[in-house]
Amino acid sequence: MKRAIIIFVVLLIAAAGAIFGGYQYLDNYINKEVFYPGIIIDEIEMSGLTLEEGIQKLNQSKEDDISKRIEVSTKDFYAEKYYVYYKDLGFDYNIEEVAREAFSVGRDGTVLERYKKVKELESTSMNFSTSSSYDLSAAKTLFNEIAEDINIESIDSTFDFNEGNIVVTKSVDGRSVDVDKLFKLLEEGFPGIENIEIPVKYSPAEVTDEYYSKINGVIGEFSTSFRGSAPGRIHNIKLSASSFKGMLLMPGDEVSYNETTGPRQAQLGYQEAPVILNGEITPGMGGGVCQTSTTLYNAILLAGLEIVERHPHSLPPAYVPKGTDGAVATGYLDLKFKNSFDYPIYIDSSVIGDKVYFQIYGDLKTRDYSIKIDTQLVDTIPYKVKETLDESLTPGSRVLVQEGRTGYKVNTFKSIIKDGVVLSREKISNDYYRERDYIYKVGPKIQVIEEIPEIIEDEEEVVLP
Repeated sequence: MKRAIIIFVVLLIAAAGAIFGGYQYLDNYINKEVFYPGIIIDEIEMSGLTLEEGIQKLNQSKEDDISKRIEVSTKDFYAEKYYVYYKDLGFDYNIEEVAREAFSVGRDGTVLERYKKVKELESTSMNFSTSSSYDLSAAKTLFNEIAEDINIESIDSTFDFNEGNIVVTKSVDGRSVDVDKLFKLLEEGFPGIENIEIPVKYSPAEVTDEYYSKINGVIGEFSTSFRGSAPGRIHNIKLSASSFKGMLLMPGDEVSYNETTGPRQAQLGYQEAPVILNGEITPGMGGGVCQTSTTLYNAILLAGLEIVERHPHSLPPAYVPKGTDGAVATGYLDLKFKNSFDYPIYIDSSVIGDKVYFQIYGDLKTRDYSIKIDTQLVDTIPYKVKETLDESLTPGSRVLVQEGRTGYKVNTFKSIIKDGVVLSREKISNDYYRERDYIYKVGPKIQVIEEIPEIIEDEEEVVLP
């Protein structure tokens, strides 16, 4: 009996030892401070590495990714290359988080549960993947800086006549970075994108220096003399002519003489001088402006510009041939013309001595023709003399009420001439300067009392006094 007890005790101790030994083995097997075999993170075997070593190894594997950069440039024009660095976008991986998660596998539960899990890993590995994080909004600052470097406002070419020396400044085409589109390209391609072409929007200058280069010579000029004019009239001619000096007309631009010179009023600088009103020469504000309009009219005719509106005078002026005048009157008679060319024109005016001049500048280099204006007197209508009786006048007297004048009908033609050959001839106006009767008031006729002569009889003859 005693022997049996001893054997039992020995067996019990042996079993306990075996159990304790087995426990110690399991405990030592599963409690190693390293990654268990079969733990793989981002395709990297972590077995045998401590947590710190595993984290370090993963960080090393991501160094190339984190240090990447994106080249931002444009091929359309020379510009600096810009770079967006991943690290500046806060680009990083959740390495430590995933590593700790992977390291914890097989470390929860009972010893047997843990052992079983660890053994499973030896035959069936467990894969973990890190994920990246970043903040692309940080790139907006750089993109705005790129835009500041590249953006250019368009600058139109300018034209300066400079007393006959034509000076044209160079135009600049504008460009601007489409920052929103640039950021969208980054969003769509990140991570992984290596190059981004900067999206640039272009805004060409509306007026280029090439455009102004077509103003290279005089295509039409004309002058008239105001010799003998009153000081007020000369002043008004100078003032109205100056309104057009330096005028630049783009293709399609239309000009109104009345709108350009403004109302003929004293507050605008105009003075009183003789004007033609209803066929009469009478004092009026702005006298002389019609000579300016007539001179301009002839210059634009010779330049070949389009005449939109033009009127003749009621009384043909002496300073131009009949049919080539252009009358203006605020509110109802205007001279309007239009730049019908495909290039700009420039108008210069001046008063030198007793003459007013207009020059129209345009593309003389491509103008292989000349323009001639001629007139044809169609009819001359003589005036009539009319008399009306005025009983209040002294008998036999005659008083002039209205001066008469001869009337004229005139056609005006424009010819296009090239190499001495008339290519075309068109009638541009038919004017009628109305005749006007002389009108007199006459007094009653003088009553003549005839005396009866005395008759002396003679034998031979009768002699009457």
